[in-house]
Amino acid sequence: MIKRFFFLLSGFNEELPYAELRAVLDVLDPSHKIIKREGRIVVVETLEDVADQVVERTAYTKLSALLLAETSPDEEDTISSLDTSVLKKIISSNSRIAVRGISIGEKTIIISDLEKKLGSKIVEDIPYLRVDLKTPDYIVLFVASPEKNYLGILRRAKHKRFFYYRKAGKRPFSIPSAMQPELSRCLINLSRTRIGGKILDPFAGTGGIMIEGILLGYDLYGVELKRWIALGALKNLKYYTPSLENIIVGDSRKPMFRRCFDSIVTDPPYGRSTTIPDKSLTNLLTSFFYNCGDHLKEGGSITIVVPENVYVEDIASSTGYNLREVYRVKIHRSLTRKVMVFR
Repeated sequence: MIKRFFFLLSGFNEELPYAELRAVLDVLDPSHKIIKREGRIVVVETLEDVADQVVERTAYTKLSALLLAETSPDEEDTISSLDTSVLKKIISSNSRIAVRGISIGEKTIIISDLEKKLGSKIVEDIPYLRVDLKTPDYIVLFVASPEKNYLGILRRAKHKRFFYYRKAGKRPFSIPSAMQPELSRCLINLSRTRIGGKILDPFAGTGGIMIEGILLGYDLYGVELKRWIALGALKNLKYYTPSLENIIVGDSRKPMFRRCFDSIVTDPPYGRSTTIPDKSLTNLLTSFFYNCGDHLKEGGSITIVVPENVYVEDIASSTGYNLREVYRVKIHRSLTRKVMVFR
């Protein structure tokens, strides 16, 4: 059944989390409707199972909740807006509940006070419900922002350690330039590849993009020029995705596949610690874009990350690709990357 949900985005970047959410919704439910976005909150009409899957599949969506009400930041307005007759229809008898709040932006209310007041109103109006802060069956959630408060029933929340054990430094093999799993997963999602589709990472490195893609249910293949790095990636793949170690040693500039991939998702080598073929990232990317069409099916996409000062847009355009999306991501004080999607 189609219902209205709100999603809380990560504050990692202003635009990338929202772009990823839209991309995943496009794949899971092409008929979804985005009602509005207000800062880190996005209100969407979609299916219940889609609202759950979005949180599991994205990197930068923190939670989803069935929307009950939108109110002003005022505490009394938030309390009065909670219609407990609606809760009676949703929450089954003798269930255990908890009320939890999250504040984003500048605090306008005391979260713990509002939690208690909302909880008191619920149990007063629905006496057969029990408060259980440790193992509730339902969580009544509010997200407080300076502009508006959102009330809902929590559907899914991403575990705080969702990516922890796949962090670059936690893998069996890592090098300094290895991409972290959050951005790797986001790149896969931005490609809008159908679930179960076939994806190529022609600069596979330590296998981070491959791991996230396989965990999302895609058929991932990787190419890595350096044998010792490819062997390290093989260790990582065996550790996280046993029996799906589809990585080969090869040169991404020399096509070895013919029109069999739905998309290419990759992070080309660059930086002082990286030995780039021909000593030029521009030359490498020119050769890559010239040849990668041989790998892709009709209508395939390329999702790629490059340093901000590399004008890959011109290279892609000259080889027949159209830029659909671009986002800037600050990695650290001296490095900003461009995340781009081409078709």
